[in-house]
Amino acid sequence: MPAKIDFSYLTPEPHEILKYLWLLTIAAPFWTHLDFFRHAFLATLAKPAWSRNLEKALASAAHQPAERLADDEQFWFSVQQAFTVNPEVMNLNNGGVSPSPKVVQDAMKRNFDFSHGWPSYYMWRILDKGGAVAQGAGTHIGLFRGRVAIHRNASEALETVIFGLSLKAGDEVVLSRFDYPNCINAWKQRELRDGIRLVWVELNLPSEDNEYMAAQYVKAFTKKTKVVHVTHVYNWTGQIVPCG
Repeated sequence: MPAKIDFSYLTPEPHEILKYLWLLTIAAPFWTHLDFFRHAFLATLAKPAWSRNLEKALASAAHQPAERLADDEQFWFSVQQAFTVNPEVMNLNNGGVSPSPKVVQDAMKRNFDFSHGWPSYYMWRILDKGGAVAQGAGTHIGLFRGRVAIHRNASEALETVIFGLSLKAGDEVVLSRFDYPNCINAWKQRELRDGIRLVWVELNLPSEDNEYMAAQYVKAFTKKTKVVHVTHVYNWTGQIVPCG
C-alpha cells in the first residue's frame, strides 16, 4: 500500500459538498445568500458550459433585489441547468426529495467508486477521522469540529434533537398541526413513550399578521412549557412564521 495517496482528483472537496447540501436544505427557500451559492458552485475545478453560465448569472445577480430576480427567467434558466431533473416532469417538491446539483452527483459518484477501490483504507484512514466535512462545516459556521453533527437531511437532524431532549412526564411541548409530519410524528412518539403533553396552537391561515401568529403561540405557554417547536416556513402553503 503506498504511503501517500493523491486525492486531488476528488473534486469538489467533501466540505464543498456540504456547502451545496447546505444551500439546498437551508438557503434555497429564501435566496438571500447568493454570494454563498456562487462560491459553492465555483469551488469546482472543471467548469463545463452550464457551470460557466451559472457563474455569469450569479455574478450579474449578486446585487439585485429578490423581487427582481423572481421574474428573471434567464437567471433561473441558468440555475435550472445545474440540475438534472427530467425536463418532461414539472418537479414542485424540492424539499422532500432534495435533488442535488449535477456537480454534487458527480462528486458522490467519484467518491463512491473510490471508496470501493480502497474500502478498508478509505473507511478507517479517511472517513473515520471525521473528514473534511465536519471540519469544513465547523469552520464555515464558527464552531469546533466536535460540535458539528452531520445528518442526511433536515428531518433526521430535527428528529435527533427531538429524541435527545431531556423531557419527563407532564412536560409540555407547544407546536402546530402545520409543522412537518415527520417532526409531529417524532413528538407523538415521545408523547407515547415518555408521557409528555403536546399543546397544539390553532392558526387561522394564511395570515400576514405577525403579531397574531406570535400571540397564538404565547398564549399556549404555561409553567410546564419546556419546548416551543416553531417552523419558519410551512411546507404545505409557504406560510412564513415570525421567528425573530
